[in-house]
Amino acid sequence: MDLQLKDKTILITGASKGLGYSVARILVQEGAHVIICSRSEEALKKATNTLGDKSRYIIADLTKSEDIHNLLRQVKEITPKLDGLFVNAGGPPPGRFIDITDDDWKSAIELVLMSTVRLTRNALPLLRKSESPSILYNTSSSVKQPTENYLLANSLRLAVIGMMRTLADELGPEGIRVNAVCPGAIQTRGVLDLSAISKSANSTAKIDTKPVKAHGRAGNPDEFGKPCAFLLSPAASYIHGTMLLVDGGLYRGMM
Repeated sequence: MDLQLKDKTILITGASKGLGYSVARILVQEGAHVIICSRSEEALKKATNTLGDKSRYIIADLTKSEDIHNLLRQVKEITPKLDGLFVNAGGPPPGRFIDITDDDWKSAIELVLMSTVRLTRNALPLLRKSESPSILYNTSSSVKQPTENYLLANSLRLAVIGMMRTLADELGPEGIRVNAVCPGAIQTRGVLDLSAISKSANSTAKIDTKPVKAHGRAGNPDEFGKPCAFLLSPAASYIHGTMLLVDGGLYRGMM
């Protein structure tokens, strides 16, 4: 199937490695131009060297409002429009309610929620110039089934889903599609590192990276990147305001 991504330009945040990088790689394979960002120039250079000449990078810390403003200013210098925005900002650390401070909450809000708000706000003028604009938010399967010991992420990713559903109503009449993807256990270095952190913080809590229902294993990055590329593409033109679980059948609820 032709995803109609050839020569489309898509901004992918948090994409020097991990899930964001997997999305960028699939998009490049499909003929799209990608602009990726993260805080580490070294990691970005490595990523773009691998992605090839259809990729560009910009350094940005998504917890800083001025960085997001500068990011989109530089994107505008590269391209007159954006055909897609993939918002991926990582997640806050694990912790129990009793141990989480006000500063922890504030930091998590900046990382998970306000980065999403600011990226969307600043990208909208460029998205409005596309014939097939799409926004895709990376959240987690925890929006359906909370992950033990991850109170901050469980709470704030739901706020992103509420924003997505509301924006779908507001932006849909303009032709801008808005969706969210909700990964489960995808085997990236970051997931394995977080699992180790969680185990050390609470011996009874962990990220479940054991085999999942559908395939008897955790997912690989391509199995996440491919559905994201589809949702960002014009081929998904009638998918709007939805949450796609990419968890191998781990979540078993009916709704």
